Amino acid sequence: MPANVPPPRGRRATALLTAVVEARKAWLAATVDVLHQRKSVGSAWLVGSLGRGSADPYSDVDLVVAVDDTTPQRVFDDPGAGLHLPGRVLFTRNKPRNAPAGGGYVTVCVELAALPVLIDLYLWPITTAALPTDGRLLLHRASPPPRTGLAFMPLMDRHRTPDSTGADPNHPSSILLLVQLAAKYLARGDRPRHVAITRHLAFPSGAEIVTLRQILDERVDQAATEVLRPAISAAHRLLDLVDSVTGDRLTRDGEPPTNAR
Repeated sequence: MPANVPPPRGRRATALLTAVVEARKAWLAATVDVLHQRKSVGSAWLVGSLGRGSADPYSDVDLVVAVDDTTPQRVFDDPGAGLHLPGRVLFTRNKPRNAPAGGGYVTVCVELAALPVLIDLYLWPITTAALPTDGRLLLHRASPPPRTGLAFMPLMDRHRTPDSTGADPNHPSSILLLVQLAAKYLARGDRPRHVAITRHLAFPSGAEIVTLRQILDERVDQAATEVLRPAISAAHRLLDLVDSVTGDRLTRDGEPPTNAR
């Protein structure tokens, strides 16, 4: 968003939040259609807040896709591109240690309603896949996956890959992802998680919107290639929205917003 354009306020901010929720629903519906067309996909489900039914407009999509042994290795290497998921991809971030054993994992950031939405995509071998207690089934073929009494993270701990490779903390995709997560927790008023995220990559503790904008300018823009420019612009739009939401909330509570523009 250009510097001379004010951040969305009031009804406009509410309309943007409504739009991203609807766009996320549409993306999921399109994703189910795409996965149905792939014979190697046995089932798919949501975990996280969308799986639990507690999602808000800032929620990421945590998607698990169970696949059989006919799945090509290239799909495990890059699940997002390999499955041909819909949407405009802004960036991807690899973190192999988040994958289940024998599977794959990637974070894909897609643009929905002009805002960046993170998709945590888990590719899980069908032989060990099970629907956790906090999972919401999206599709299955001949029969639904077996259920387990475990929630998703304890189930992952039982089946985690031996590959301990993490993500490059200095890569532009890591900075973009952390800035977006910090903004999300700030919008929710979740101070402990916001501070934890900002500390994760040595951001200033509890960085506010002004600082998050500076981080994008200083740690992403200089390293960005042309392909990342849409991601940077979308991240700034998210920060403008969160600036509006947090400023409006503080004003209603009788306190002056700290980063009013």
